Amino acid sequence: MNMLFKAIMVTAIIAAGGSSALAESKKASAPGQDRTCLITTKNPGSFNDADVADAKWLPRKAAEAQASKDPDTMRVFDYDQDALVMNKTYASAEELCNKHFN
Repeated sequence: MNMLFKAIMVTAIIAAGGSSALAESKKASAPGQDRTCLITTKNPGSFNDADVADAKWLPRKAAEAQASKDPDTMRVFDYDQDALVMNKTYASAEELCNKHFN
């Protein structure tokens, strides 16, 4: 009986750990997890750093929808491979988006 109880406990612990790992993997691919930087410029058509009026870190779908309304003043940028992220000036594309243009 004691051995049966231990076997049930071990099975329950393994199942709980597996379901938690499964939940984490689903969370990573949940809608809204793919995020990007929506840049708004004060000079239509020019997206140089000096021209940026606003930067928002948003879910990609929302950022693309907003940018499509006025492509002359809003554009979506992915900064994952930007030199400022690659050389560790900023820890991530999110940090670059949130801090670089302020």
